Amino acid sequence: MVLEIEVNFYFGYTLENRGLELGEEIDRKIIFTESDLILLALLEGEKKITDLRPSTGLSTTSIYNNIKKLLQYNLVEEDRKGAPGNRILRLTEKGHRIATLLKQLDEELKPKVVVLKPE
Repeated sequence: MVLEIEVNFYFGYTLENRGLELGEEIDRKIIFTESDLILLALLEGEKKITDLRPSTGLSTTSIYNNIKKLLQYNLVEEDRKGAPGNRILRLTEKGHRIATLLKQLDEELKPKVVVLKPE
């Protein structure tokens, strides 16, 4: 499952050799994979797998499959506390750096809304 987020924004300058004029609208899309959504959710702090479902919108099966990959790439680490099913997940240093970059990218490409109020 790939979630696609459409983003519209305006450039305040001309991009040479691309036929764009000052202030012309450019459509950009940022696509987050399921693994990206998990990394972004874990950026808020450690979570159980059951806590990832509402914050990512993914099924439990998708979360488990993606966690396996994230563990293999050393982006996430797990700690089993208490009952056997309680797996606490947290970002590794490498995972934290990547999740921070994803968040910055998301924030940079979000449409900027400016409300003008009369004086």
